[in-house]
Amino acid sequence: MKITHRAGWILVDPWTIIENGYVRVCDGLIEEVGQGHSSGGHVIDHGPGAIMPGFVNAHTHLELCALKGQVSFDALFDKGFRLWVEQLINLRDAEEMENLLKGAKQGVKELIESGTGVVGEISTLGITKDILANSSLAGIWFKEYLGNNSIAKIRCNEKKGRIVTSLAAHAPHTTAPELLVNLKNVAKKNNLPLSIHVAESEDEIRFLSTGKGEWADFLSERGIDFSGWSLPVESPVKYLNRLGLLDKKTIAVHLIHADKDDFEMLLRYNAFVCMCFRSNHYLHQRLPDLTGMLDAGLKPCLGTDSLACVDSLSMFDETAFISNAFPLVPPSEILAMATINGANALNVEDSFGTLDPGKSGQFIYVPINATNKSGLLEAIVNADFKATPTSKIMLCGK
Repeated sequence: MKITHRAGWILVDPWTIIENGYVRVCDGLIEEVGQGHSSGGHVIDHGPGAIMPGFVNAHTHLELCALKGQVSFDALFDKGFRLWVEQLINLRDAEEMENLLKGAKQGVKELIESGTGVVGEISTLGITKDILANSSLAGIWFKEYLGNNSIAKIRCNEKKGRIVTSLAAHAPHTTAPELLVNLKNVAKKNNLPLSIHVAESEDEIRFLSTGKGEWADFLSERGIDFSGWSLPVESPVKYLNRLGLLDKKTIAVHLIHADKDDFEMLLRYNAFVCMCFRSNHYLHQRLPDLTGMLDAGLKPCLGTDSLACVDSLSMFDETAFISNAFPLVPPSEILAMATINGANALNVEDSFGTLDPGKSGQFIYVPINATNKSGLLEAIVNADFKATPTSKIMLCGK
């Protein structure tokens, strides 16, 4: 069956915008995008707003949704990131599994209702895979590993629903180098991305550069022996490169403490970078050097991180924050970060990220008003649907 979706604006991608256009879907795939009217099949006129690709939230932790509002930020200000992490782990471990699952299901609902179509979910406990697979979301479920544990058989590349399973290494300051390499090799063998937190905190930098400090004490208290980790290292990014982890199937997340040399190295190996700006602001009172990344030629994607450290999973909230924090970054660049860049990072660009023919016929309608293309981009990037609760982002297509 053919269905034609009409709207005041069709945002094929951040640089291709059609006024008074349509998207025709046939058998779940986009068949045609054009201007004016189409006679193909049943016609749905969504209104004067914009039809656009669903957002790609490339870094979430849905199993932490139940902890929203529970983790105190006072620990950050008083005693640093290590104490905040310790508090988070204790709260998570004390939570009833039923509540963690309920929170994750609510998180999936929030993602969909705020316009996300593709997700990169990081799961330490392993409890969110079926929840995602049974939803309308597409993307990758990353099973996360850390410590010195030697895993006899690491598996990935299982497909269920629209979700594919892959692997995540927690971070270079929490995961033994042998395990990092093992995880990368398995993901690479299956042609899947590996996700890893990199250069996120001062505690991480101090530990990797000296082998000492608060984080060293924290690992020792948790029974993680790091004596064989070949520390110190020059920088987290250079350390990953030394281990052979940087390539076009690696997603480096956060990069708050990264510089021009790091950016050039990431670009040289075609690694992807994922930013979580609101999380970085709340947890560290510091933001990554987005301008430096863009100047270096990197194409960042976006994630919201978890509800333990941000107040929503809305990518609209994320893009509005970026627009305010980096006013010189064009709205088209911010939208690319939230759509096509994330699709590329999660290896789903053949189906998602733009509204090109042949791609998935699932997209969103955004109820905004604009009189020209530049105004449209500004309106989308800065949309505040919490301030206008009568507005509704609509999932359309199949």
